[in-house]
Amino acid sequence: MSPNAKRDQAEHSLVDTPQAFADLCRDLARLDRFGFDAEFVAEEGYGVEACLIQIVTETSVHLVDPLAGFDIHPFWHLVSDPGIEKIVHAGLEDLAMCYHQTGQVPQNIFDVQLAAGLLGLDYPMSLLRLARSSVGARLHKSQTLTNWRKRPLTPEQMRYAVADVAHLLSIHSRQCDRLNKLDRMDWAREEFARFAREQTYHHEDHELFRRIKGAGSLDAKSLAILCELAAERDQLARRYDRPVRAVIKDHLMIAIARHELSTTESLETLRGLTLRHDAMARVASAVQRGIDTPPEQRPKPFAVEDDTRQEATLRKLVAAVLTDFCHASGVAVQLCWTNRDVRALVLAHTRADSPLEPGLLQVGWRERAVGDLLRDVLSGRRSIRVTHGAGGGTLGFE
Repeated sequence: MSPNAKRDQAEHSLVDTPQAFADLCRDLARLDRFGFDAEFVAEEGYGVEACLIQIVTETSVHLVDPLAGFDIHPFWHLVSDPGIEKIVHAGLEDLAMCYHQTGQVPQNIFDVQLAAGLLGLDYPMSLLRLARSSVGARLHKSQTLTNWRKRPLTPEQMRYAVADVAHLLSIHSRQCDRLNKLDRMDWAREEFARFAREQTYHHEDHELFRRIKGAGSLDAKSLAILCELAAERDQLARRYDRPVRAVIKDHLMIAIARHELSTTESLETLRGLTLRHDAMARVASAVQRGIDTPPEQRPKPFAVEDDTRQEATLRKLVAAVLTDFCHASGVAVQLCWTNRDVRALVLAHTRADSPLEPGLLQVGWRERAVGDLLRDVLSGRRSIRVTHGAGGGTLGFE
């Protein structure tokens, strides 16, 4: 049996009693690092419900059963402990549970998916592909649609859960070696810093409306209504323990805001809006609050892009330079920049008063790595030439 196959079948324990869980947390608190993943269900209620937490240490894998009836907060406090490094893969949703359960931000997090994007691999890369490319392990994702609420867990579920974390520490060790050799560990730490910021997980009620599809088409008055509606919908979802969009669908939110439906009678004419009378009255009141919002306090309509042709051309030029930089440096394009980041950079160059806040290209490791080049290209201090080779064309700068 290969070492990786043995690792997939690593010694593991099912932690389903308060005493076993307390013993595990005590042992984890003594470690320098551990990896973890969580299986959760988010479709049926407000927020998410953790159904299984897999924890890997240097010697074993522990499967914690949150449905066994004991308090798992002590584990989330360990995730917030800055003295212990926690290894995750695409861990944002798992880490969000830590914040929402305890009110504390996770600290000292290392995400192997983010690190892979800084080491010449695709981003985002699945754990299956990452384990194979990093440590030669072959994972079988046969339980991705399984019912993690059902008890007892089947042997197949247990094997899947173990394999899902078994290689995290090995991947972490190899990535740390490569990041240090490439002098990119500080890049990685900057990426991981987002996990320790409260705004990563917390959205104020008055900002909820900005994530509703169709909000960009509304004027200021309708946005004020939508703002109140979004806050009320969130409260109703909490009250009834239902997914937010199951309470009122997004397209109905937009229709209510646009047509200022401020009475229960007008709301009842909407097909697909099925709320109890008291909830319908609360929605109507929210609409009226939005209507009554003074004009100077209404949200600003979403900015319409008014880029000139020159600015549009410069955005394409910057995108080409960045893509070439990523390919030459071994950095995933999707991790390095977004269209919004490129636009913010270009408008900061072309306008004295840019409408956008600085993007990722203007701060941190991205600015240090490629900022001077981009400024020189935009200002005309450096020219671009195309060099043709066996692998296709690359950009050169003079």
